[in-house]
Amino acid sequence: MFDAIKSMPAKVCLGLSFLVGILYSINFIFFSSCSVINGDADCFSLIPNGATIENETYGRGAGTLYVAGALMFGVSSGTLLILNEGARGKWTIMLPTIAGFTCLAIVLAPPFQGDYETANNNPLYATIAALGLYIAAYVMLKEEGVDDGLAFNMGIKLNNEAKYAVMLSSVIGTLYTINHLFFADGYAGAGGSTLLSGFEEGSYWTDPIAATPLSIRVLATFFVTYVSMGLILLTNGAKGNWPVAHVLLFGITFFSLSIIVGNFATIEQVIPGDDNSPYTPDDSTDLTNSIVVGIVLLLNIFAYYKMREEGVEEGMTFGGENFENSDDFFYKMYPAVTAGFVVLLLIANFVTQPL
Repeated sequence: MFDAIKSMPAKVCLGLSFLVGILYSINFIFFSSCSVINGDADCFSLIPNGATIENETYGRGAGTLYVAGALMFGVSSGTLLILNEGARGKWTIMLPTIAGFTCLAIVLAPPFQGDYETANNNPLYATIAALGLYIAAYVMLKEEGVDDGLAFNMGIKLNNEAKYAVMLSSVIGTLYTINHLFFADGYAGAGGSTLLSGFEEGSYWTDPIAATPLSIRVLATFFVTYVSMGLILLTNGAKGNWPVAHVLLFGITFFSLSIIVGNFATIEQVIPGDDNSPYTPDDSTDLTNSIVVGIVLLLNIFAYYKMREEGVEEGMTFGGENFENSDDFFYKMYPAVTAGFVVLLLIANFVTQPL
């Protein structure tokens, strides 16, 4: 299995890193509303957050974790692609992933949590473990050509309309990354300035299920990975860079659809022992977020379509073998996977998430 990776230790490291990521992804997509109350009230959570009713994080931010799960699912698909297709030239996936998870570890570290501390440091430990395994795999895969073609260019190498779509998408992603990393308090409605319009100022203190600034910073760390991938395509060109283009396309698709589909479902949050429970999530940012992610999704689909003209699918493989008919990916595989993910989101929003 996964014979494209020759180094067994690297394969094990990648496999374990993937396992950590996919478990958290499944937990957040399907069970975040139970996870934030530590699995209380007889609801199921794959990984409870460990919070008690005395913790500020208790009952907060299920919707934000749900979106984080979709982003993590996209990142995990990159690890699966490497396992399935081999390591050669996959620095385009691995370096952005390392950058994102390094930022995640920093954000989760107690000195950087600010006034919004987590109930425990288990997510930090899991992140450090997954990151350590991933970096170890990257080092071991150097002998298998993971750094082939490694280059950091300043110029723009995309030649057709794809460059404008990737540039605009990257600008939007960068703005949200900066805002969510450095102005999370203001965006969450906890007070302070914000670059982008978020929740009403002071709403964090009156809404017991509002997302914490810390969880918003967590989202930003995943944006780091995807923005980095977009910049790699922009500065290195499309030719033969199908692995990073695929991960970016799927990751943005999963992220966008999780927000759009999630906004159709009103999942009330139960807080055991609270007489005013259940609480309805604040939907004041739903329309703006749906419009923005819809634009970003269309930009990325258009960019991939135009990059096909520049040879992005050159050398594409499936299971390590030549994938001869490239139309099968864009017109069959991508729509099929997208449709399957929509079904999973509908299950998450209308079956497993509601309490």
